[in-house]
Parts: sequence; C-alpha cells; structure tokens
Amino acid sequence: MQVTPRVQPRTSGAFISRLLHKDSSLGYILIGPAFLFLAVMMAYPFAYAMYLSFTDKQIGAPASFTGFENYAKLLGTSLFSKTVVNSLVYTTCALVLKCFGGLALAALLNRPFIGARIVKALLLLPWIMPTVFSTMIWSWIFHPTFSIVNDVLVNRLGLIAQPIPFLRDERWAMASLIFVNVWRGIPFFGITFLAAIQSVSTEVIEASKIDGASAWVSFWKITFPAILPVIIIVMLISTIGTLGDFDLPFLLTRGGPNDSTTLFALTAYTLSMSSGLIGLGAAVTMTMFPALILLVVISLISVRRQQQD
Repeated sequence: MQVTPRVQPRTSGAFISRLLHKDSSLGYILIGPAFLFLAVMMAYPFAYAMYLSFTDKQIGAPASFTGFENYAKLLGTSLFSKTVVNSLVYTTCALVLKCFGGLALAALLNRPFIGARIVKALLLLPWIMPTVFSTMIWSWIFHPTFSIVNDVLVNRLGLIAQPIPFLRDERWAMASLIFVNVWRGIPFFGITFLAAIQSVSTEVIEASKIDGASAWVSFWKITFPAILPVIIIVMLISTIGTLGDFDLPFLLTRGGPNDSTTLFALTAYTLSMSSGLIGLGAAVTMTMFPALILLVVISLISVRRQQQD
C-alpha cells in the first residue's frame, strides 16, 4: 500500500512560520521594524529638507523649484561665512579639549581608589543632566551683572579689577560656549575611554613595565594604539553632535554678540523661523552634509585599518 506524503496547508500562518525558520529571511524580518522607524523618522525628514533647500519655500507660501539659488545666496552673505568659521572653531576646540580631557580622566579613573564607583556615577551628571537645565545654570554663572564668578574674582578675592564680559565680548562668548560644551562632554569621553582602557590586555602592559617602560611610554605605545578605534568612533559621534549643536548656543548666547557664536543649526533656525525663509534655512543644514559624509568615510576607513593592523 503506497502512502502519499502529507501536504502542508498553504495558509498565512504556515507561510510566516517558514519565513521565521529561514536564516535568509529572519534577519530581514528582525531589522525590518528598525529600518521602518529610521525611514519614517530620519530618512523622510532628510529627503524633504533636501528638497526644500532647492526651493524658495516661505512660511504660508507654496514652494517653487529654484535650483542652487539658495546656496548661491548663502555663499554671498557674511552671516553664512561667520557661521562656517564659528562652527569650525567651536567644533575643533571642543573636540580637542574633550578628547585629551577624556583621556586624562580615564587614566585617573583607571587607578583603584576608595569610592571609585560613586565618583564614576557622579562624573556622569553633567552629561546626563538636561541641556536646558544645565545651560540655565551656566547663563546665571556667566550673567553680565550677577555673575558669581565675577563676584568671587572681583569682590571676594580681588584678583581682577573689572568683571569679565563672559557673554558680552565676542571672544569671551565663544570661549564660554566651548567651555560649557567641554564640561558636558568630558564625562562621556572619559567613561567611554575608561571602558576601552580596561579591555586592553594587562599582560602586555605588565611586560612593558618589566622591560623598563614608564607608565607614560606604556600608555602611548600600547594602550593608546589599542583604544584608537574607540577614540575615532567617539570623536566621530561627538563631531556630528557638536557641529549640529543648537540648544546650547541658543540658550546661552542666542548667537551673539554680533553673530560671533552663531552655528549652523542656529543660523538655519533664524532664517527659517524668524525670517520665514524655509528654503534658505534648509540649504544651511544641507551644507553640512558633504563634510559629514566625508568625515564618516574617513573615520570608518581608519577604524578598519586599525583593526586589520
């Protein structure tokens, strides 16, 4: 007697079950929700902003395609040139200080001491504190009239004769902005670098000490090259965030004085919301995109080379 094989019913449940049991399709199913979320929340706004940058869109008026007219207008304005210079100075200085400050902080935290866990937790407070709240505190500290720093330096200690114009002078305003950004970012750099340092093999470090290498030489010759991929990734993430920073300069200086602290995001906001030039403001944000793409490519290539070596 010949037994016929049992045919699986072609139902939707059986079809889904086969998809979930195939390695080739399971991966796409698992990343599908995340991909859909990114497409809706990031890809669509980015594509729409790119489209607006090529139009003369204004608030309450329809948009018409104008090509590269917005970009030509930006290149001919002093506001955009100031924005580029300010953003480069702000980002470069903040990144250098956060990188070296984070390395120093990580090296100090890597040594055993009493209350290390509590100190590590407290160090994260500037980074996890809401930006609006911390910036309000710093705006009070740097206040032109009621600055607590000037009160201590002038009235209490008598170290200076005149109050420091933290937010009134162009150079002091940029320095204050960079200082607050570094104050917020160093804990993230330090904790991340600390985790990378603790993953380095202690046997290699001990062997270098036996060979006569000092702690300084051991750090720069062994530890630093080992954690360099982590440093590159952290610098990349911080560069993207710092270059597009909006809330800190908006709340602390409003781009002043004399547009000395206006950055890309703040200029885009001013042109879009205050002046109503949506297309021109979108063009400001799009000017950052080629530089960021180039930076991402260079960083990924550097990380891959470090891992191969």
